[in-house]
Amino acid sequence: CPLPPPQGEWVWVDSGQGVPIGAEVKLTDTGKLQLFDDEGKEHEINKKTEDAFRPMHPTSVNGVDDMIRLGDLNEAGLLRNLLVRHKEGIIYTYTGSILVAVNPYQLLPLYTTEQVHLYTDRRLGELPPHVFAIADSCFFNMRRNKKDHVPVCVCFSGESGAGKTESTKLMLQFLAAVSGQHSWIEQQILEANPILEAFGNAKTIRNDNSSRFGKYIDINFTMGGAIEGAKIEHFSSLAYKHWDLC
Repeated sequence: CPLPPPQGEWVWVDSGQGVPIGAEVKLTDTGKLQLFDDEGKEHEINKKTEDAFRPMHPTSVNGVDDMIRLGDLNEAGLLRNLLVRHKEGIIYTYTGSILVAVNPYQLLPLYTTEQVHLYTDRRLGELPPHVFAIADSCFFNMRRNKKDHVPVCVCFSGESGAGKTESTKLMLQFLAAVSGQHSWIEQQILEANPILEAFGNAKTIRNDNSSRFGKYIDINFTMGGAIEGAKIEHFSSLAYKHWDLC
């Protein structure tokens, strides 16, 4: 018969919701080994439940900044990695060249002028995950291929309240800062976005300030890398409506 997992070990247990959840083996006051999962629930260790436990890979215990490096590369591993990092106040995580952002629902000191300078002219992955790193990567690739006029595109996706609009603003802020020439054009782009947002926002049960339309923002740069103009198009983002969420 298999031995129970030792004290301090992390395992995957059934959450009852279709996706396993992380749990740590701890010694109780009575001297028994019990499992305490990420939600604070206790799970008894006995012969009946031991077969359902699955060892957790070390990369899933403390989390990684790029989820491609996860040993448990599955839905449970991805979700727990985001949970662990979010509990530590880390809202950005890479999946290769994709940036996953978890809305912290609070102001964080991550978008200062110092942060803009820090992430300028850096290779993606050289510094911790950040929306500025993605913006800098786009700006670098655009300048590298400027002779061929190859466009660079960024797609923001996520459910209501995920932070798509805010991430767009932060990327515009970074591009305006590093374009090298501060002018009224850049200021107009930054100021026009929230004004247009005011005409299409509504309150949902998940977000008090939810955008009710999609946006396509086309920013034009000179050969020297300065912003020379922009075009903002709006379209209906309502492909499917779930009435319980509105």
